[in-house]
Amino acid sequence: MNKNHNNINIITAFYYISQNYSLMRRIIPVILFFVMTIPAVAQKGQPAFGKVDKADLELTDCDFDKGAEAETLIAWGNIFYRRGKVELFNTVFENRVRVKILKESGLSYANVSIPYFDENNEEQIQKISAYTYNLDGSGNVKVTEVGKSSIYSKRLDRQHSAMIIAFPEAKVGSIVEYKYTMERQTMRQIKNWYFQSQIPTRYSEYQLNIPAVFHFTVQPSVVDHMDTREDVTVENIAINEGMAEAKMLKKNYIMQNLRGIRNEPFMGSAKDYLQRLEFQLSQLDYGDGQLVNLQKTWGDVVATLMKYDDFGLQLEKRVPESEALIAESERTFDQEAKIRLIYNYVKKNMTWNEDESIYAYNGINKTWKDRVGSSGDINLLLVNLLKRAGLFANPILFSTRENGLVNSFYPFLNQFNTVMACVQVKDKNYILDATDRISGFRLVPESVVNTKGFIVKGEKGEWIDVIDVDHKFRMMAAVQATIDNAGVMKGNCLVNSFDYAKRERSELWLKDKEKYKESFLFKPYPAANIESVIVNNAEVDSLPLEQKIQFNAPLDNSGDYRYFKINLFSGLDKNVFIAEDRVADVDFGYLQSYSIYGSYSIPEGYGFEPLPENISMVMPDKSIAFSRQLQAEANLLNVRITLEFKNTFYAAADYPDFKEFYKKMFDKLNEQVVIKKK
Repeated sequence: MNKNHNNINIITAFYYISQNYSLMRRIIPVILFFVMTIPAVAQKGQPAFGKVDKADLELTDCDFDKGAEAETLIAWGNIFYRRGKVELFNTVFENRVRVKILKESGLSYANVSIPYFDENNEEQIQKISAYTYNLDGSGNVKVTEVGKSSIYSKRLDRQHSAMIIAFPEAKVGSIVEYKYTMERQTMRQIKNWYFQSQIPTRYSEYQLNIPAVFHFTVQPSVVDHMDTREDVTVENIAINEGMAEAKMLKKNYIMQNLRGIRNEPFMGSAKDYLQRLEFQLSQLDYGDGQLVNLQKTWGDVVATLMKYDDFGLQLEKRVPESEALIAESERTFDQEAKIRLIYNYVKKNMTWNEDESIYAYNGINKTWKDRVGSSGDINLLLVNLLKRAGLFANPILFSTRENGLVNSFYPFLNQFNTVMACVQVKDKNYILDATDRISGFRLVPESVVNTKGFIVKGEKGEWIDVIDVDHKFRMMAAVQATIDNAGVMKGNCLVNSFDYAKRERSELWLKDKEKYKESFLFKPYPAANIESVIVNNAEVDSLPLEQKIQFNAPLDNSGDYRYFKINLFSGLDKNVFIAEDRVADVDFGYLQSYSIYGSYSIPEGYGFEPLPENISMVMPDKSIAFSRQLQAEANLLNVRITLEFKNTFYAAADYPDFKEFYKKMFDKLNEQVVIKKK
């Protein structure tokens, strides 16, 4: 985030100081104190950096999270303040990480990427050290320092880079360790701390050294035991006139033996389930009851954003080259037609550069001219054009599902990672994301469906729940097939994908047709030989994606018996909910509906063995309903299978019932029809 945006609150506080001489006299000793650097305090009971226990090198598995690919042995952080050059003070973050590689798949943790915001040198990474530890042939510890050629900076986008550390000597059984210092040109931000990650963590400690003048709001997301140690000390410091005293808050947060939070199917963001601490500067305390409250409201956020040149002022600009588009929109009084016209123009003519932002750093005029930009550039351009067309349009801020949940009680802009357009027509809000070239304007963007968005409008803004009650992930598959005397099924299948199902498949079809076939046809149905595939309506948002499949498939047989499945090309090919337990809630984001129809003709001289039973199943809370109906007459079998979801979200606490239902349902889906030669 841009430095100017990071300092909405702190400038106000020091205005108060400069206006009040008595307060200034109280704060001067503390300010001078920051000239000194507070040294890090080594974590008690942990091996020093550069020294490793042989027992850890001999470790082959994590004792509290069996089967892990790697284990974080030590994660340690330290925060303190130092006198700055651009700002009055900088925050300094020291970080040390030690990881044990347990499996081949864990070797990815020997390639470290540390992202940082480097525009105007706002964040700098310094004092990097890294080592690899192995056991040699004699069982002795071998220490290898990572050379400078294996530590380098990589540009991510205009504002961000990453410091890369590659450990060339790493292998299964190795321990890798690194430490660095990150200095940030800001006073109001303390780096958040994550005790957990995708791999288990043996020891994690966060250490704060903060002058008592700063009061931070701490938002903990912790369920396991956390040790907290706090101490307020009085430090003697040197100033021009002699010595002075300043209070210092020292606080340590420690957690141990935490299991890894691995990605689970339909879990939203893994970040939401990691135990962590989040900080925000809320007050300056000058003593004697003199407090300056820095806690802002969402109304303050709206007022500030609307004054920014790369946000609110972009909505007031005119794009001269867009006059023809605006003139065309004025020829219709239908508001939905206007929305469709402008939305389709922007999404088809602007290319997203894959950068997510809430700001138009390039500016909307340059974005129009270059035909490329970030999500902030493109969607603020969209809002501008919609407003000029006479529509009630405003920016809406989001944290995407992948980025994690937002907390509406804390008015912090750094929770959001993208901006979209919100157009109100009567009592309905249309959420538009012009970086998505596939979806129609009525479909809530998949990246934010079932989340909360903050509309930047009026004096206070408005929070809304972004739920799509009009559209589903809907699939319909209809098979018509004939089985010949040689035991080969030949047939055609029409698959129609609607709404979110269409979006998923259309995107892949337009991007990579061979990958589409592999993902939706070859891999899920390996027994079927796909003869041809015709796909229609991929770029027509008012019609379903039509997929016409011609196939043949040899039947399994045993003596006079032959077998075939009736669940073909439906998208219900694999049960992903097979884990015994689950950490995360199941969050589909949208409702779902599946319909499978089949008509199967068997050869003369064969008859149907007892068919799989007709069945209807529902979840205990009636949120999922499954039914299967089969009817045979002479040599013809007709099939109808339906599956309907009435909820988009299932709590982790209800996972046992959810998992059991899915198991029974897929058992029924995969039951085979048996025919026998008479």
